[in-house]
Amino acid sequence: MKLTYFALRARAEPSRLILAQAGVSYEDNRLPAPWDDAAPWTALKPNTPFSGLPTLCVDGQEFSQSMTIARYLANAHGLGGKTAVESAQMDEVVDAISEATEKQYNAYLFEKNEGRKAELQAAFKETVLPTILKNIEKLLVSRGGDYLVGGSLSWADIMLYNFCSELPDKTAVESFTKISALVAKVGELPNIKKWVESRPASIDRKSTRLNSSH
Repeated sequence: MKLTYFALRARAEPSRLILAQAGVSYEDNRLPAPWDDAAPWTALKPNTPFSGLPTLCVDGQEFSQSMTIARYLANAHGLGGKTAVESAQMDEVVDAISEATEKQYNAYLFEKNEGRKAELQAAFKETVLPTILKNIEKLLVSRGGDYLVGGSLSWADIMLYNFCSELPDKTAVESFTKISALVAKVGELPNIKKWVESRPASIDRKSTRLNSSH
């Protein structure tokens, strides 16, 4: 198994966390960030399924799209839904987090116009972030308060942990007690904790603003 991405956390980190929790061995193939050395990515790009990273190669079969990869790994290693309903409940949370993450990236990284960037950052902090946290907290409470789906750890919990851990301002999470407790619990899982403590440092030159850039 080979997971290919840049030497960043960003879009590949949910899959790395799932693999860590599952205790699965794989090749963590990291390319230089394209702003540091574009040549390796330029050479590889035409050979990827959708001209983007991450990609996952399993027994000669290559997959692309970050959430497709994470979902496959979760289902393959006991962190997906046990029923169609549980899978949909997980996807609901994961898709909401993915949408919020894209807005976060746009606000902090991709927007070049400084005035527009300030507007997007304000919208993320004042509207997007509190709204998604409020909605996830409500779901979490309605499902018993311990885990997001099915009363046990799933990739939805890992996605929430990753999202909250990568926020530029983590204080926003503190007022959501159930989310805070779940994030702390996931962070203390032995395999997750070991990975986070030993994973390669991000080489992101913008890490002072957002560790999970790109």
